Amino acid sequence: MIISEFIEELKGLASEALRKEYIRNGGPDNVLGLKYTYLQFYKKEFGKNQEMALKLWETKIPEVQILATMMTDQNQMTAELIDKWDKDVNFYLLSDAFIGNVLTPFKGNLQLANKWINERGEYTLRHAYTIIFMLAKENGFIRDVVFEGYLKRIEQNIHQAPNRAKETMLYSILNIGRRSKSLNTLAIDLMERLGPIQVDHGSTGGITPDVLQILKIVRKSDGYIFMIPGDMIEPIDLN
Repeated sequence: MIISEFIEELKGLASEALRKEYIRNGGPDNVLGLKYTYLQFYKKEFGKNQEMALKLWETKIPEVQILATMMTDQNQMTAELIDKWDKDVNFYLLSDAFIGNVLTPFKGNLQLANKWINERGEYTLRHAYTIIFMLAKENGFIRDVVFEGYLKRIEQNIHQAPNRAKETMLYSILNIGRRSKSLNTLAIDLMERLGPIQVDHGSTGGITPDVLQILKIVRKSDGYIFMIPGDMIEPIDLN
């Protein structure tokens, strides 16, 4: 397929009204205004195709890059390539697709998280804490002390963090606080010190969870994910 001809095909499906809506919600000027259903159609048509995904990503057009994330072969997505793609993410829908189609199947990588956590970019920081909240929920072999360090880091930075990074910081607190009784206590204390944290979802209809109340329900019901703290991964100095 000739990529330039495919882009022209996509432009023919675009909506100017949707394009303006995307821009109002922080999208760059080169968004096309494509409905997600069109991208899902092409995903089914093309299937997994790493070579094409790489070419689509290089267009720098957000919706085309979203399609690229859908077509990736996870066996060929290295930490180096993921790090490279992360630097291009500049739109919340692209970030969502990057998280769902690239970071989630990659199963998290603390090395990437600890690299990105020192960045200031809104989406890179969002992705760093995405990895942390995924691992907090899914990996029972990481010591509690590792997550204690992330809670301290969040407390130091969340009020000054970019808008959509705050969102995944909150989810990190939530999932860390669901791991064990001791982490639950630390997470509840942290939320009480932080007070309300506002995330601007624009007109997307997104909702910020009431992390404090959910953590209190977890404590009341003993609904922890991991009853025994992990003991295989050492803490990492984040300073």
